[in-house]
Amino acid sequence: MKKKAVIVLLILIPILTAIVIYLINTQNAPVFKEQSGDIVQTDEEDSVPNSVSVTPTTTIVPATINELLTELESGKRAAEDERIIPLINEESALGYYSNLVLANRYEREGKDASEHYYAALSLYYTQEIHFKLASQLLSVGKTDEAESEYLELLPHDEALQALMELNTKPERIGEAYINKKEWKAAEEVLKPVVEDNSGNNTDISIIKYYAQALAEQNALKRALPFYKRLYELEPENSGIAWWYARCLESAGQTTAAVNIYSSIGEKGAYRRGIILQNSGNTMKAADVFSTSNEAVSLWQAARIWDIAGMWGEAVETYARLAETASTYQDDAAYRAYILSKRSGIDDTDKLIDVLSNYPAWMVRIGKEPIYPQVYNMVYDRPDYLKRAAQYETDGYLDAAAIEVAIGSKETDLEEKLALGDWFMEKGEYYNSILWGIRSLNDKPTRRGYELAYPRGFNELVHETAEKYDLEPELVWAVIREESHFRHDAVSSAGAIGLMQIMPPTGKDIASRLGLSITEDDLLNPEINIKFGSFYVHSMLNMFEGDIDKALAAYNGGAGNVKKWMISNIGTLAEDFPTAISFRETQEYITKVRNSYYIYKWLYK
Repeated sequence: MKKKAVIVLLILIPILTAIVIYLINTQNAPVFKEQSGDIVQTDEEDSVPNSVSVTPTTTIVPATINELLTELESGKRAAEDERIIPLINEESALGYYSNLVLANRYEREGKDASEHYYAALSLYYTQEIHFKLASQLLSVGKTDEAESEYLELLPHDEALQALMELNTKPERIGEAYINKKEWKAAEEVLKPVVEDNSGNNTDISIIKYYAQALAEQNALKRALPFYKRLYELEPENSGIAWWYARCLESAGQTTAAVNIYSSIGEKGAYRRGIILQNSGNTMKAADVFSTSNEAVSLWQAARIWDIAGMWGEAVETYARLAETASTYQDDAAYRAYILSKRSGIDDTDKLIDVLSNYPAWMVRIGKEPIYPQVYNMVYDRPDYLKRAAQYETDGYLDAAAIEVAIGSKETDLEEKLALGDWFMEKGEYYNSILWGIRSLNDKPTRRGYELAYPRGFNELVHETAEKYDLEPELVWAVIREESHFRHDAVSSAGAIGLMQIMPPTGKDIASRLGLSITEDDLLNPEINIKFGSFYVHSMLNMFEGDIDKALAAYNGGAGNVKKWMISNIGTLAEDFPTAISFRETQEYITKVRNSYYIYKWLYK
């Protein structure tokens, strides 16, 4: 047996040796490729597939929000460029902060950082970064661009100082102020150019800006010589003609003013009508008012005819107003409806179509309000809100706010609802209302209405409403229309807090309730809701439960309501909305009642 095995091995060894030699020769032999019919020798490396040689790669981990914020705060490098650069095009807080980090680095290295400042500002605007951009442009010699940015930064004093150092022409600065409606600042910068220029070679555009700056401040007598000059240069310009006539009117030159108003037709009709009305020529004024297409002018004409009992002319003009969208459309449709019914005219379908969009008007004409069909929607929180929530959890509140601001620039219906939820959960009712309204413009959903008409300060409202025998829905409606639930709201007139209470009214209420308060106490939601509800209750008692009169008194004063009740428009309850002579109050009572009925419908 052993002898046989040895014999087999002796036979196999030469065979195996030959095979090994063949394989070695084959491996070392040149490789040939065929190209266009020729045989070409190639290097061995070229014939080896790429997959055979594997080079280990390192995955680049993007910088974190913590690293970016740490570097921005300390100025010390927290992450390498290759970890930041992939983030700069992201529309997120990471993208914003990445651009700021690179901008800071470039500035320290003496490089042009403006590209990254531009990118950051396109994502999220702050005045601080805008100033850094302008300064950077200046430092790298981009003077024209820097000047443009400083003009955008007006009326800030630092921007004006920079423009002065750049020797920017006053007319450019004045134009920038005009565009921002900074009339006083525009006047001050243009005055030396216009008024102190002894010659008549001042650029016409500068005179226009200066005259406008004066006129917008109601300094019409001072603006008169400049508009006179402009009118002489451009008599066909109806805008200049109108302002010239206003200046003449202010100076008591009414005949000249009327002549110019007449020359510009419809554009001058309203002011011409006012002059006629003030001079006692009321009926002629109505004729002139009616030649205009301005809503306020047509309203004046209709009211004059209404008071005079000329219902045919009044209805025709009110109906004309009701055909076109304006702040007067619904009021005009209502009055046209009332007068039509009194005149025995039944063709009011078009008027009802307008009124059907307003629950308050429908109730006033004795009809059921029409509410939209609402839908229930299932929606998810978008990724940027999830990231913002995580940032808040980690203590990065500014980053969270920036993430939301960037993410919410373009939104679909689901995102609008999710954003409303986001702010509602934080008690930021003002923003939840805005997103609710925006969602309703897309589609009427139940959640959209709940966001647009929140029941903020629920416990306080119920407690106070019960105390003063009010429906909580009415209190919410007043709060919504007065402040959009901003407890720290202060109006230009000085009204304070959720229910916008004037300080003297607040002190009077406090005295009647046996309390002593400071003005700042009206910012306290509990005090403000209590005082506002007390006042609404008092007005309802004063006007025997008439909600229109009570709300009008809340907004425009009880004394004025008593005057409007005996107006020549009429003394019936249905006449009262038209009898109100304060436009703000006229709109206010309908806005509040609309909200009141929507609250009752939504949360029934």
